[in-house]
Amino acid sequence: MEHDNVTERIVNWRKPTPPFVKLNSDGSVNNLSAGAGGIIRDSSGSVLAAFAAPIHRSNSITAELMALNYGLKICKNRGFNNVWIEVDYMLLIQIINGTIPSNPQNFYLIREIKHYISSMNFFISHSYREANVCADWLAKKGCSLTNYEDLDIRMLNPILKGMVNLDKAGMPYIRNV
Repeated sequence: MEHDNVTERIVNWRKPTPPFVKLNSDGSVNNLSAGAGGIIRDSSGSVLAAFAAPIHRSNSITAELMALNYGLKICKNRGFNNVWIEVDYMLLIQIINGTIPSNPQNFYLIREIKHYISSMNFFISHSYREANVCADWLAKKGCSLTNYEDLDIRMLNPILKGMVNLDKAGMPYIRNV
C-alpha cells in the first residue's frame, strides 16, 4: 500500500524450525538511560527465557551488543546449541560478521560474543523493529531497571504476554517506509 510517498510493508515474527531456538535481542538508548532486552523462544513460539537489563553510559551499538551478549550467555548456560539470532540493527550483524570494524571500546564485548557463537550452530538475520516488538519492549524495560532481571516466564507482564501470543499466532505488523 502507498499513501503520500509512505509505503506500508507487512512484517511478522517468524518461528524457528526445530532443532533451533530463536533469540531476539535489542538495545534501547534514550536521553537519560540505556537498556538491553531479549527473548528466547522455541519452534512453537513459546518463551524459554526473557531478560531485561540497564546499561550504564551507553550508545546504541553498545546497548545492542550487550543485549546480544546477555542472550547468548543464556543460550550457552541452558544448552541451546542451535540458535537463530535475530536483531533489528543491521550494523550489529555487520560487526559480528566482521564486514565492518567496530569502536575499539567494544573489542572485548565482541570477542565474548564471538566466543559464544563459536561453539554454536547459529545464524544471524535482520528483522524490522516492528517484527521484534518483544525484544524492543524488554530493552525499553531495561532502561527503567537498576539491575539485570531474568523474567519468570510463567508470570510474564500482560503486555509482553500479549505480544508473544500475537507473534505465536503469526499476526502481521505494519511497517511504514
